[in-house]
Amino acid sequence: MLEWIAIITMLIDHIGYEFFPSNITWRQIGRLAFPIYTFLLVRGLILTRSRKNYFKRLVIIAVLAQIPFTLLFEAYSLNVIFTLLYGASAVMLYEKVSRLWGIAILIILGFIMAPLSEFTDYGLYGYILFLLYYFLKEKPFALLLGHSILDVLYSLNYFDSWVSIQSLSIVATFIIILRKYIPEVKISRLFYRAFYPAHLLILYLLSLLIHR
Repeated sequence: MLEWIAIITMLIDHIGYEFFPSNITWRQIGRLAFPIYTFLLVRGLILTRSRKNYFKRLVIIAVLAQIPFTLLFEAYSLNVIFTLLYGASAVMLYEKVSRLWGIAILIILGFIMAPLSEFTDYGLYGYILFLLYYFLKEKPFALLLGHSILDVLYSLNYFDSWVSIQSLSIVATFIIILRKYIPEVKISRLFYRAFYPAHLLILYLLSLLIHR
């Protein structure tokens, strides 16, 4: 069910961005998508039988999505899958060395990501959220606290306020924590993997028809 919530809220977010920019409700609903996608990728990284193949699939999705992402959002930055790949790479490095060196690597990669945030979707925010889900996945209260603090820092940095539209993303973490109480609804793996690049391309083509 988490997969369906992720793709539906992402679609709502992007429809609102492109076709209803004056109606903030679409974007508010869309705040749920990225955290859930991040959690699902963290879970996939942990449970996959082959990290090499898992990583390859993510790279293919990221590459396929880049052109429609750039065209739709007129953004000359890397799409969010690249940000998540950065987080996944950091975790894989962390696991290959001692804990002390691993923590040092994560911190260094965080400092590297900070200036790169201008060129990557969700940037440092996405990287830190990835780590929060990885390290605190079994500690719900710590996860909620960490996510809340992250949202406050994000809001202060980008909106000069303690709260912002991004603060609504904490709802996604509540859903993740309570996921065992949500009915399971199966989804095709192919459909789920293809949805991100495919929906960006379709929305861009629709925007050409509507706005021309």
